[in-house]
Amino acid sequence: MSRRYSDDHFDAEGINGVESMRAPSEKLPAVEKRHVRKVGRPQRQNMFTEFANLFKETFFADDPFRTFKDQPRSKKFVLGLEAVFPILQWGREYSFAKFKSDVIAGITIASLCIPQDIAYAKLANLPPQHGLCDSLAPYNRY
Repeated sequence: MSRRYSDDHFDAEGINGVESMRAPSEKLPAVEKRHVRKVGRPQRQNMFTEFANLFKETFFADDPFRTFKDQPRSKKFVLGLEAVFPILQWGREYSFAKFKSDVIAGITIASLCIPQDIAYAKLANLPPQHGLCDSLAPYNRY
């Protein structure tokens, strides 16, 4: 036979609203007084500094230049080349197995995109060649 408890014997744990049932003889723990930290207002910045910080946070949120900090000039040059030409960074670990995977991925995408482009052209009452040419348009700058 199950034992019933009244609402007085339920104690909220505070974790995602989960409740646990305590036996009537158990005492509830005393509630600790929480320490509240107050944060002051930031110092006022001039308009140029505030705009520069806003620009940096908007366009460079992950701070891509942090690796350049406190580096010698030659290391900064190498890091700059790796930023412009990423193959210099990952090309050392590139293997034939990864190349095979990339070829399979390319064939898979092509086998999906080519029929889709032809279908979109047919949907727009255009010849199928237009669908193929328009799908390559972002890559062909006339």
